[in-house]
Amino acid sequence: MTQAEGKIAVVAGATGLVGRELVRQLCANPAYKSVIALTRKQDEKLAAVSNGKLTMNPLPKGQEMLSCDEFYCALGTTINTAGSREAFRAVDHDLVVDLATRARNGGVKRVAVVSAIGSDANSKIFYSRVKGEMERDLKALGIPRLDIYHPSILLGDRTENRPGERIGIVIAKVIAPLLGGTLAKYKPIHARDLAGLMIAGLGV
Repeated sequence: MTQAEGKIAVVAGATGLVGRELVRQLCANPAYKSVIALTRKQDEKLAAVSNGKLTMNPLPKGQEMLSCDEFYCALGTTINTAGSREAFRAVDHDLVVDLATRARNGGVKRVAVVSAIGSDANSKIFYSRVKGEMERDLKALGIPRLDIYHPSILLGDRTENRPGERIGIVIAKVIAPLLGGTLAKYKPIHARDLAGLMIAGLGV
């Protein structure tokens, strides 16, 4: 496949831990001719890995569709960062479903989304319930192929300072060798590896 015949990929959450890896790997992959990162502002670090393939666009508005072959969503925040439960839901549910809907309307062939381990639309835990509701509503869209990923703790160089997350990473690294069988899903995974699985369509 030549670059002219390659695929177009859109990445939401491109400035985050997984999103940056998705952009980097997609731009380095000859199967993709164009990578569009949805960002609120231009990002020099993203541009540096673009190989001339990357375009940074604002979030779509109105009835605007996302025309692409593949849509990758690595959006995610915390209640503390968002400021309230309502603001958290607006990102982790509403925005994810809205963008996937725009991609479906634009003729997308595949959508890959980062969710969270323990997601459950019926959960009493707010975070898990929102993630589960997001997955439920994505499945209702009728996207040709929908891949949802449930990573445990993510490893990599973070731009946000989350003390609780740092403690969790240290603990996870210590106990990871002990997690086998049904507990293997709780092992931490590097953002680089997760992005690779998402692009390859593996590990769902």
